Amino acid sequence: MKGHWPFLALVGLVIGLFLGMDLRAQMSEGANLTYQRFAAMTGLLQQQQDEGQRLTAQIGALKAEPDPRVAAQALKSEQAALHGALAAAGRTAVKGPGIKLWLDDSVEPAQIGVNPDEYLIHDQDLLAVINDLNGAGAKAISLNGLRLLATTDVRCAGAVVSVGPVRTSIPVTILAVGNPRRLAASLGGPTGEIRLLSLYGIRIRLTTMPSVVVPAYHVPRLGGE
Repeated sequence: MKGHWPFLALVGLVIGLFLGMDLRAQMSEGANLTYQRFAAMTGLLQQQQDEGQRLTAQIGALKAEPDPRVAAQALKSEQAALHGALAAAGRTAVKGPGIKLWLDDSVEPAQIGVNPDEYLIHDQDLLAVINDLNGAGAKAISLNGLRLLATTDVRCAGAVVSVGPVRTSIPVTILAVGNPRRLAASLGGPTGEIRLLSLYGIRIRLTTMPSVVVPAYHVPRLGGE
């Protein structure tokens, strides 16, 4: 038996080496499996974080966008305000019931002792008519197709009528949008301007109309511009 101890020791050493190698292999395999699982979990966590960031950004964008109904109402209000501002500035045409007034110089011979100029239309006559219409609630007024604003200057020089910087001529046609009866009454009443003009033979045609269009004001182009 003593002669076999070296052999047995060698066999034991070889078996130990194999067992050690197998154990290391198993440990290495376990380590690889643990790393793979860790890598998989890390990737899944990164995906969840990316998705969370995407959803957060989407929610922020949705909060930044106004409610369509609120946006529509705001747009409607802005448009109404713009329309009101343009209308107040005379930059939009106005349509509605109103009156049409046509005026021309008298063709009657001047009476003795009366200034012949009384038989002609003057700027103060036109301004008085315009004031009567404004006082009766006219929403818009035009003279020979030219929109009148609160700041428009009307002047006469013979047969030439200047509306601001634009020249037109007698006869004149005045359109006004408003209550037709009220406008007509303001002109033809006891103190109305056309009643006074009629005393000197100024030719007058006043018509109430169911629909009148007063054009928008346009900035005149002067000097060939």
